[in-house]
Amino acid sequence: MQVEVDQSGRIEETNRDTIIALANKDFGVSLRIPAETKRQLQKIFRKQGRPKFFAIRVFSVAVAILLQKSKLKPQLVIIDIEYPGHNQTIKSIIGEVLKDTIDIEFRNIGKQSPAHKVAYLTYKKKLKENWRVNFPEIRKLAIRESDRESLRT
Repeated sequence: MQVEVDQSGRIEETNRDTIIALANKDFGVSLRIPAETKRQLQKIFRKQGRPKFFAIRVFSVAVAILLQKSKLKPQLVIIDIEYPGHNQTIKSIIGEVLKDTIDIEFRNIGKQSPAHKVAYLTYKKKLKENWRVNFPEIRKLAIRESDRESLRT
């Protein structure tokens, strides 16, 4: 089975929610990251002196969370190119979170993609998201343990 991933409302746009969608021609599921959750995460990344890594890390972790929640085991995951030049980093973070190797490709999937349609319609509130990620849930995956320790001191 092959699935596509797309987002609507970019991670770095912290004034609005982000939708990450996973879909193919037969089904579609989505995950909502509330704007407030993104702002809380962004604040941590800024405090760590890593503000540029915020969007890439949160996007990657959100894709991994969506794959986990969907309980799907696709042979191939095609991710829309959202952050050019960071594909290998995104792939690595997803593998780190899933603790599994997964075949991932990056392509411009376009507006006709099932994942784009699910992401866009959910973003516009014409579809209801399947899951909503909260700050504690995404924080424990987006902020590595070693980085969390440095925040306490």
